[in-house]
Amino acid sequence: MSALISVIIPAMNEEGSIPQLEREVAEVADRLPYDFEFIVIDNASTDRTGELVKAICRRDPRWKYARFSRNFTGEMSLTAGYRLALGDAMIVLYSDLQDPPAVMSKLIEKWREGYDVVYGVRTVRPGDPVWRNFAVKIAYRAIRWFSDVPIPLNTGDFRLITRQVRDALSQCGEVNRYMRGLIAWLGFRQVGVPYERRPRRAGKSKAPFWDLFFFVFNAITSFSLKPLRVFTMMGFGLLGISFLAFLFYLGLAFQGSPPPGIPTIILLLLVAIGLNSLGIGVLGEYVGRTYAEVKHRPLYIIQETVNMDADSVAAAMRHVPMSS
Repeated sequence: MSALISVIIPAMNEEGSIPQLEREVAEVADRLPYDFEFIVIDNASTDRTGELVKAICRRDPRWKYARFSRNFTGEMSLTAGYRLALGDAMIVLYSDLQDPPAVMSKLIEKWREGYDVVYGVRTVRPGDPVWRNFAVKIAYRAIRWFSDVPIPLNTGDFRLITRQVRDALSQCGEVNRYMRGLIAWLGFRQVGVPYERRPRRAGKSKAPFWDLFFFVFNAITSFSLKPLRVFTMMGFGLLGISFLAFLFYLGLAFQGSPPPGIPTIILLLLVAIGLNSLGIGVLGEYVGRTYAEVKHRPLYIIQETVNMDADSVAAAMRHVPMSS
């Protein structure tokens, strides 16, 4: 019996890409000696994405469909896909086709060499504005610097993981999720595969600037205490500067030429108030995340499924790792 590979496909308003998606993944699957299942996680699309995928499911039982009751974010789409997958290996492939399905064969090849996690490394990002490419590079480096574990640069969610890694990932029950960081944190044998990302061929990006900004903020605060430590170090630094300033002003006073005090006081007050506000904001972010975790709400709600076993869906909702 050949190994089963699950292809997890997050989708949101991608009706323009679905027909080509079906063709391209079929071309890859038909030439590889493995069994495949294709799991589309519909993040509450408002266009014909669900209709088109359900039509594929009717003519090809390898395709499976799950629809969220609302937009639970892309991180939850990945979580649900991993939980529902039955494969010996699982590949995340976004439905916008910017990550070429043909690269899946390279990921599988590395898996067969013994690697547990094989992630795609983007060499170029064609089609994106220059400012966006620059911002993404800065964001990746900021996330890596703040993280307590090394996270590969220039990687997205396009990757292969084994069932063992998925089962380990299923033990992570936090609400605030950064899947790339979680998989890096798990360890195992990991390797990158370089590839050229394609420009978007249909639809619009679901990640405008402010979504990217908050994504980076979520990645940093979900995976590191360094922001809090930065403010601790800044506090010590300000105390040191204040002490030096005190000695400097004291020396001037003894020389009979003390500096005017009002501008200095105003400047110091503004700096202190600004740092306090930022520090309180960062601290509040961590407190808010703790509040979200202790409520123990479901990570997502699945409203509708096609070609899926009811017990499998119920287990995925209960946060139970699946087995074939």
